[in-house]
Amino acid sequence: MRILKAIVYLAFLYCITHSAIAKLAILATNQPIAAPTTIATPPVTNTKVISPQSIESAAKAAPNSVDRFENYNRNAYRLNDKLDKAIIRPTAVGYITYVPLPVRVVLSNFFNNLRDFVTLGNDILQLNGQSSMKNIMRISLNTTIGLGGILDVSTGLGLVQNKNSFGNTMKVYGWTNSSYYIIPLLGPSTVRDALGLIPDTVFNPTWIVFSNNYISVGLFAVNAVNNRAQFLGFDKILETSLDPYVTMRDTYLAAIGESAVASSSTESAPSIDSLLDEGDTPPQKK
Repeated sequence: MRILKAIVYLAFLYCITHSAIAKLAILATNQPIAAPTTIATPPVTNTKVISPQSIESAAKAAPNSVDRFENYNRNAYRLNDKLDKAIIRPTAVGYITYVPLPVRVVLSNFFNNLRDFVTLGNDILQLNGQSSMKNIMRISLNTTIGLGGILDVSTGLGLVQNKNSFGNTMKVYGWTNSSYYIIPLLGPSTVRDALGLIPDTVFNPTWIVFSNNYISVGLFAVNAVNNRAQFLGFDKILETSLDPYVTMRDTYLAAIGESAVASSSTESAPSIDSLLDEGDTPPQKK
Protein backbone atom coordinates (compact mmCIF):
# COMPACT_ATOMS: atom_id res chain seq x y z
CA MET A 1 0.00 0.00 0.00
CA ARG A 2 2.85 2.41 0.83
CA ILE A 3 4.47 1.68 -2.53
CA LEU A 4 1.20 2.43 -4.30
CA LYS A 5 0.85 5.75 -2.47
CA ALA A 6 4.41 6.64 -3.45
CA ILE A 7 3.57 5.94 -7.10
CA VAL A 8 0.50 8.18 -6.83
CA TYR A 9 2.60 10.95 -5.31
CA LEU A 10 5.26 10.75 -8.05
CA ALA A 11 2.61 10.72 -10.76
CA PHE A 12 0.97 13.82 -9.31
CA LEU A 13 4.30 15.64 -9.13
CA TYR A 14 4.93 14.71 -12.76
CA CYS A 15 1.61 16.26 -13.77
CA ILE A 16 2.22 19.48 -11.82
CA THR A 17 5.75 19.84 -13.15
CA HIS A 18 4.72 19.36 -16.77
CA SER A 19 2.16 22.15 -16.66
CA ALA A 20 5.13 24.49 -17.04
CA ILE A 21 6.60 22.33 -19.79
CA ALA A 22 3.36 22.69 -21.74
CA LYS A 23 4.09 26.45 -21.74
CA LEU A 24 7.57 25.59 -22.95
CA ALA A 25 6.15 23.82 -26.00
CA ILE A 26 3.91 26.76 -26.86
CA LEU A 27 6.78 29.19 -26.49
CA ALA A 28 9.04 27.02 -28.62
CA THR A 29 6.56 26.63 -31.46
CA ASN A 30 5.57 30.32 -31.55
CA GLN A 31 9.02 31.86 -31.25
CA PRO A 32 12.41 30.96 -32.70
CA ILE A 33 14.80 29.50 -30.18
CA ALA A 34 17.58 31.93 -29.44
CA ALA A 35 21.15 30.74 -29.32
CA PRO A 36 21.99 29.20 -25.93
CA THR A 37 22.95 32.02 -23.64
CA THR A 38 25.98 30.23 -22.29
CA ILE A 39 27.62 30.06 -25.73
CA ALA A 40 29.89 33.00 -26.37
CA THR A 41 29.52 34.61 -29.81
CA PRO A 42 32.92 34.80 -31.59
CA PRO A 43 34.19 38.20 -32.77
CA VAL A 44 33.16 39.22 -36.27
CA THR A 45 36.79 39.64 -37.29
CA ASN A 46 37.58 36.04 -36.45
CA THR A 47 37.26 33.93 -39.61
CA LYS A 48 38.28 30.71 -37.95
CA VAL A 49 35.74 27.90 -38.30
CA ILE A 50 34.33 26.87 -34.93
CA SER A 51 33.55 23.19 -34.54
CA PRO A 52 30.37 22.01 -32.78
CA GLN A 53 32.54 20.27 -30.18
CA SER A 54 34.32 23.48 -29.23
CA ILE A 55 31.02 25.37 -28.96
CA GLU A 56 29.57 22.70 -26.70
CA SER A 57 32.70 22.83 -24.55
CA ALA A 58 32.35 26.59 -24.27
CA ALA A 59 28.73 26.19 -23.24
CA LYS A 60 29.69 23.81 -20.46
CA ALA A 61 32.53 25.97 -19.26
CA ALA A 62 30.71 29.30 -19.25
CA PRO A 63 29.62 30.43 -15.75
CA ASN A 64 25.89 30.67 -15.14
CA SER A 65 24.62 31.55 -11.70
CA VAL A 66 21.12 30.22 -12.43
CA ASP A 67 22.52 26.76 -13.19
CA ARG A 68 24.80 26.13 -10.24
CA PHE A 69 23.91 22.42 -10.34
CA GLU A 70 24.79 22.00 -14.03
CA ASN A 71 26.86 18.83 -13.62
CA TYR A 72 24.10 17.14 -11.65
CA ASN A 73 21.40 18.54 -13.94
CA ARG A 74 23.06 17.12 -17.05
CA ASN A 75 23.17 13.66 -15.48
CA ALA A 76 19.52 13.94 -14.45
CA TYR A 77 18.63 15.20 -17.94
CA ARG A 78 20.28 12.18 -19.55
CA LEU A 79 18.43 9.84 -17.18
CA ASN A 80 15.06 11.48 -17.86
CA ASP A 81 15.74 11.53 -21.59
CA LYS A 82 16.41 7.78 -21.66
CA LEU A 83 13.23 7.06 -19.69
CA ASP A 84 11.24 9.40 -21.91
CA LYS A 85 12.44 7.79 -25.15
CA ALA A 86 11.95 4.27 -23.81
CA ILE A 87 8.57 4.60 -22.09
CA ILE A 88 6.88 7.99 -21.81
CA ARG A 89 7.17 9.31 -25.37
CA PRO A 90 6.05 6.07 -27.09
CA THR A 91 3.06 5.96 -24.77
CA ALA A 92 2.21 9.60 -25.59
CA VAL A 93 2.49 8.90 -29.33
CA GLY A 94 0.12 5.94 -28.98
CA TYR A 95 -2.24 8.10 -26.95
CA ILE A 96 -2.37 10.74 -29.70
CA THR A 97 -2.74 8.07 -32.38
CA TYR A 98 -5.49 5.91 -30.92
CA VAL A 99 -7.44 8.16 -28.53
CA PRO A 100 -9.92 10.40 -30.39
CA LEU A 101 -9.49 14.15 -30.03
CA PRO A 102 -12.88 14.72 -28.31
CA VAL A 103 -11.91 12.19 -25.62
CA ARG A 104 -8.54 13.91 -25.12
CA VAL A 105 -10.27 17.28 -24.79
CA VAL A 106 -12.67 15.91 -22.18
CA LEU A 107 -9.78 14.44 -20.19
CA SER A 108 -7.82 17.69 -20.38
CA ASN A 109 -10.84 19.66 -19.18
CA PHE A 110 -11.36 17.28 -16.26
CA PHE A 111 -7.76 17.48 -15.07
CA ASN A 112 -7.62 21.24 -15.60
CA ASN A 113 -10.64 21.61 -13.34
CA LEU A 114 -8.80 19.74 -10.58
CA ARG A 115 -5.71 21.86 -11.26
CA ASP A 116 -7.76 25.02 -10.64
CA PHE A 117 -7.97 24.09 -6.96
CA VAL A 118 -4.17 24.32 -6.74
CA THR A 119 -4.30 27.74 -8.37
CA LEU A 120 -7.07 28.87 -6.02
CA GLY A 121 -5.11 27.84 -2.93
CA ASN A 122 -2.08 29.83 -4.06
CA ASP A 123 -4.16 32.83 -5.11
CA ILE A 124 -5.50 32.98 -1.56
CA LEU A 125 -2.01 32.70 -0.07
CA GLN A 126 -0.88 35.55 -2.35
CA LEU A 127 -3.86 37.66 -1.17
CA ASN A 128 -4.96 38.02 -4.79
CA GLY A 129 -8.68 38.63 -4.33
CA GLN A 130 -9.53 39.20 -7.99
CA SER A 131 -7.85 36.03 -9.20
CA SER A 132 -9.31 34.06 -6.28
CA MET A 133 -12.86 35.10 -7.18
CA LYS A 134 -12.21 34.29 -10.82
CA ASN A 135 -11.05 30.77 -9.96
CA ILE A 136 -13.95 30.21 -7.57
CA MET A 137 -16.29 31.06 -10.45
CA ARG A 138 -14.33 28.80 -12.82
CA ILE A 139 -14.48 25.84 -10.45
CA SER A 140 -18.16 26.40 -9.65
CA LEU A 141 -19.25 26.63 -13.28
CA ASN A 142 -17.11 23.79 -14.60
CA THR A 143 -17.96 21.45 -11.73
CA THR A 144 -21.73 21.98 -11.96
CA ILE A 145 -22.74 23.05 -15.46
CA GLY A 146 -19.61 21.45 -16.88
CA LEU A 147 -20.56 18.05 -15.43
CA GLY A 148 -17.66 17.60 -13.06
CA GLY A 149 -15.22 19.50 -15.26
CA ILE A 150 -15.44 17.45 -18.45
CA LEU A 151 -16.82 20.56 -20.19
CA ASP A 152 -14.90 23.84 -19.99
CA VAL A 153 -17.83 26.23 -19.66
CA SER A 154 -15.80 28.98 -17.97
CA THR A 155 -13.37 29.66 -20.82
CA GLY A 156 -16.27 30.29 -23.19
CA LEU A 157 -17.56 32.88 -20.73
CA GLY A 158 -14.22 34.70 -20.62
CA LEU A 159 -12.85 33.07 -17.47
CA VAL A 160 -9.59 31.80 -18.95
CA GLN A 161 -7.50 29.43 -16.84
CA ASN A 162 -4.44 30.91 -15.15
CA LYS A 163 -2.25 28.30 -13.49
CA ASN A 164 -0.58 29.25 -10.21
CA SER A 165 1.71 27.30 -7.88
CA PHE A 166 3.35 27.48 -4.50
CA GLY A 167 6.61 28.21 -6.29
CA ASN A 168 4.99 31.42 -7.53
CA THR A 169 3.76 32.13 -4.01
CA MET A 170 7.32 31.93 -2.66
CA LYS A 171 8.41 34.17 -5.52
CA VAL A 172 5.79 36.76 -4.58
CA TYR A 173 7.03 36.79 -0.99
CA GLY A 174 10.67 37.35 -1.88
CA TRP A 175 12.34 34.23 -3.28
CA THR A 176 12.90 35.82 -6.68
CA ASN A 177 16.16 34.13 -7.74
CA SER A 178 16.30 30.36 -7.88
CA SER A 179 18.69 27.94 -9.54
CA TYR A 180 17.62 25.65 -12.36
CA TYR A 181 17.12 22.12 -11.08
CA ILE A 182 16.09 18.94 -12.88
CA ILE A 183 14.02 16.53 -10.81
CA PRO A 184 14.76 12.87 -11.64
CA LEU A 185 11.76 11.22 -13.33
CA LEU A 186 9.80 14.51 -13.27
CA GLY A 187 11.74 16.97 -15.41
CA PRO A 188 12.97 20.58 -15.36
CA SER A 189 12.21 22.88 -12.46
CA THR A 190 13.97 25.26 -10.08
CA VAL A 191 14.93 24.70 -6.45
CA ARG A 192 12.09 26.97 -5.38
CA ASP A 193 9.46 25.36 -7.59
CA ALA A 194 10.62 21.84 -6.68
CA LEU A 195 10.00 22.57 -3.00
CA GLY A 196 6.67 24.15 -3.95
CA LEU A 197 5.43 20.86 -5.38
CA ILE A 198 4.94 19.52 -1.86
CA PRO A 199 2.25 21.99 -0.67
CA ASP A 200 0.68 21.95 -4.15
CA THR A 201 -0.23 18.30 -3.57
CA VAL A 202 -2.23 19.37 -0.52
CA PHE A 203 -4.36 21.78 -2.55
CA ASN A 204 -5.30 19.15 -5.11
CA PRO A 205 -8.71 17.59 -4.28
CA THR A 206 -7.98 14.31 -6.07
CA TRP A 207 -6.99 12.70 -2.76
CA ILE A 208 -10.44 13.54 -1.35
CA VAL A 209 -12.59 12.86 -4.43
CA PHE A 210 -10.93 9.53 -5.28
CA SER A 211 -10.07 7.67 -2.10
CA ASN A 212 -9.30 4.47 -4.01
CA ASN A 213 -5.56 4.41 -4.67
CA TYR A 214 -5.90 2.34 -7.83
CA ILE A 215 -8.26 4.90 -9.36
CA SER A 216 -5.89 7.71 -8.36
CA VAL A 217 -2.94 5.95 -9.97
CA GLY A 218 -4.90 5.45 -13.17
CA LEU A 219 -6.03 9.07 -13.31
CA PHE A 220 -2.58 10.48 -12.67
CA ALA A 221 -1.05 8.15 -15.24
CA VAL A 222 -3.55 9.28 -17.89
CA ASN A 223 -2.94 12.92 -16.96
CA ALA A 224 0.83 12.45 -17.21
CA VAL A 225 0.54 10.93 -20.69
CA ASN A 226 -1.93 13.63 -21.74
CA ASN A 227 0.48 16.36 -20.63
CA ARG A 228 3.42 14.72 -22.39
CA ALA A 229 1.43 14.45 -25.60
CA GLN A 230 0.86 18.22 -25.66
CA PHE A 231 4.50 19.02 -26.33
CA LEU A 232 5.58 16.22 -28.66
CA GLY A 233 6.36 18.89 -31.25
CA PHE A 234 9.16 20.24 -29.06
CA ASP A 235 11.12 17.00 -29.54
CA LYS A 236 12.12 18.10 -33.06
CA ILE A 237 13.73 21.24 -31.69
CA LEU A 238 15.72 19.26 -29.13
CA GLU A 239 16.84 16.74 -31.75
CA THR A 240 18.24 19.48 -34.01
CA SER A 241 19.74 21.51 -31.17
CA LEU A 242 23.51 21.71 -30.74
CA ASP A 243 23.08 21.26 -26.99
CA PRO A 244 19.60 19.94 -26.10
CA TYR A 245 20.23 20.45 -22.40
CA VAL A 246 20.93 24.18 -22.80
CA THR A 247 17.98 24.59 -25.18
CA MET A 248 15.65 22.87 -22.71
CA ARG A 249 16.97 24.91 -19.79
CA ASP A 250 16.81 28.32 -21.46
CA THR A 251 13.40 27.74 -23.03
CA TYR A 252 11.98 26.36 -19.79
CA LEU A 253 13.23 29.33 -17.76
CA ALA A 254 11.76 31.71 -20.33
CA ALA A 255 8.44 29.85 -20.21
CA ILE A 256 8.12 30.33 -16.44
CA GLY A 257 9.28 33.94 -16.57
CA GLU A 258 12.84 33.43 -15.34
CA SER A 259 16.01 34.70 -16.95
CA ALA A 260 18.48 32.12 -18.23
CA VAL A 261 21.35 34.45 -17.29
CA ALA A 262 21.34 36.38 -14.05
CA SER A 263 21.57 40.12 -14.64
CA SER A 264 23.95 42.42 -12.80
CA SER A 265 21.07 43.70 -10.70
CA THR A 266 20.38 40.24 -9.32
CA GLU A 267 23.97 39.45 -8.45
CA SER A 268 23.78 41.60 -5.32
CA ALA A 269 20.52 40.00 -4.19
CA PRO A 270 20.86 37.25 -1.60
CA SER A 271 20.33 33.77 -2.97
CA ILE A 272 18.11 31.54 -0.84
CA ASP A 273 19.44 28.57 -2.80
CA SER A 274 22.91 29.24 -1.40
CA LEU A 275 21.48 29.05 2.11
CA LEU A 276 19.97 25.66 1.31
CA ASP A 277 23.05 24.05 -0.22
CA GLU A 278 25.75 26.25 1.40
CA GLY A 279 27.77 26.10 -1.78
CA ASP A 280 27.53 22.34 -2.20
CA THR A 281 25.94 20.74 -5.20
CA PRO A 282 23.93 17.49 -5.12
CA PRO A 283 26.01 14.33 -5.33
CA GLN A 284 27.20 13.51 -8.82
CA LYS A 285 26.02 10.42 -10.64
CA LYS A 286 28.89 7.98 -10.97
